[in-house]
Amino acid sequence: MRGDQERIEAAGAELAFVGSSRPAVAAEFKREKGLEARLLVDPELVAYRAAGLKRSVRSSLGLKSVKHAWRAFREGHRQESVKGDPWQQGGVFVLAPGGEGGAGQVLYAYRSAEAGDHPPNEAWLAVLEGAAPAPA
Repeated sequence: MRGDQERIEAAGAELAFVGSSRPAVAAEFKREKGLEARLLVDPELVAYRAAGLKRSVRSSLGLKSVKHAWRAFREGHRQESVKGDPWQQGGVFVLAPGGEGGAGQVLYAYRSAEAGDHPPNEAWLAVLEGAAPAPA
């Protein structure tokens, strides 16, 4: 996602991550990874439940998760340590801001079935870019 920062900004959007750890751990993670995007924390998993995201041991340790981990390893990604809830799966959402006092609209939602399950970036980028206002 970070590699698509220019496309995200060109669409008038902001990239944000939600983590399940505590603020101090998230700040360390952001510093270690050199993240420039907004990083929010939800150690009580309220937003995860509201978004309908899966949380289970099986989704983190199942055969498909091992397959995803092997693919990530081959691509050069390394997990140094677990930060946050290891059983909580994530997702990708494209949200449009709400009107005055109103809730925003969900334009795209992808809920990961297991650890390492991510949608292709082009899927959510196409939605994001299609929702961008035309340049003036």
